[in-house]
Amino acid sequence: MSAAPAFRSVEATSAEVLALKAKSNLASVSLGSKIISFSDEFFAEASNLLKDEEAVFLPEKFNERGKWMDGWETRRHNKNYDWTIIQLGYPGSIFGFDIDTSHFTGNHAPLVSIEAANASEQEVSSGKAQFVEILPKVGMNPGSHHYFVYEAPTAAFTHLKVNNYPDGGIARLRVYGQVVPQNLVALKDGLVDLAFVGNGGRAVACSNQHFCSPSNLLLPGRGKTMGDGWETRRSRTPNHSDWTILKLGVPGFVEKVEFDTRHFCGNFPPLVTLHGASSEEDVPGDVEWVEIIKGVPLTADAQHYFDADGGKDRAFTHVKFTMYPDGGIKRIRINGRPASN
Repeated sequence: MSAAPAFRSVEATSAEVLALKAKSNLASVSLGSKIISFSDEFFAEASNLLKDEEAVFLPEKFNERGKWMDGWETRRHNKNYDWTIIQLGYPGSIFGFDIDTSHFTGNHAPLVSIEAANASEQEVSSGKAQFVEILPKVGMNPGSHHYFVYEAPTAAFTHLKVNNYPDGGIARLRVYGQVVPQNLVALKDGLVDLAFVGNGGRAVACSNQHFCSPSNLLLPGRGKTMGDGWETRRSRTPNHSDWTILKLGVPGFVEKVEFDTRHFCGNFPPLVTLHGASSEEDVPGDVEWVEIIKGVPLTADAQHYFDADGGKDRAFTHVKFTMYPDGGIKRIRINGRPASN
C-alpha cells in the first residue's frame, strides 16, 4: 500500500482552517452525499455525519437504544473496529478534513482513519473498489473539532471509508475540497449552469459573509432555510454594496441567469448587478468587468429570471454578483454555453 499523502493537524483558530472552510464540503448531504454501508450504528445513524447543521446535545432525549446522540455511534466492546462508507455527491479533490466529536465526551471514537476510492457505486457495493489510505490513524479528543490539512490536494475520489477504532461516536465529518466534474450537468434546454457546484463552480472571494457563505449560492435545489444562502451584515454606510466573485466550473458564454431569494423576506437585496471577466487567476486582479445584467430589482422569496443584457459574445471564466446595499440571496444560476463546445 502506498503512503498516505502528507498532512498536518492545525488549530481551529488558524488561517489554514479559515481557508479550508472556504472550500466545498464534499460530504454534505446538500450535495447529495449518502451512506452506502456501515458495520454498525446501534446508538446513532451514520447518516448524521453528513448533516450540514452543527451537532446538538439534548440532555433529556433518549430512545429505545439509550441516549439519543446527534452523530454516528456504534455499540461498545468491538474487538476489531467499526467503519462506514460514504458516497460523495460529486467526485472531488480533498484539501482537508474536520472530524468532529462534539458532545461525545465519554463515548467518542479514540482513533480514526480514512480511506478513499474512485469507483462506481456498483464496484463499491460489490467490494471490488480499490480503497487507499489517505488519512492514517489519528487520535481523537472528546467533544472537539479535529482539523487536518493536506500539503497538496488529493486526487479526485468518489467514495470514502471512515474507520472508527475500536468503536464509539463521531458527530460530523466535513470533507473540504473541490468538485472535479466527470460529466457536465446539462439543463433541459441544452444550456449548462456554468457556476453550479456540480460542474466545478465555486465562490472565490466576497466582501462579507457575516451570516452565511457565498459557496451556498451554487448548491443544488432551493435549500431548506435562510441559513443555506449567502447573507451579509447590515450596512450603515451610504452607497454601500456587497459582492461575491464566482469562478465558473467551465468557461462559457452567459445567456440566462436566475437570482433566487427564497426564504429572504425582510432582508433581500433591493437591487443587484452581474458582471463577467476572463482571467487565469482564481481571484481576478486588474481585469475588465463586463456588464451582463444591469441593475435589476429583486423581491422577497422569489425566483427571478433574466436574459443577459451584455457580454453574450464573450467567454467568461468568472462572474461578479453585487448587491445594493446588502442583504441575502439563496441561489444564483449562470446558464450558458461552454466555450469548448
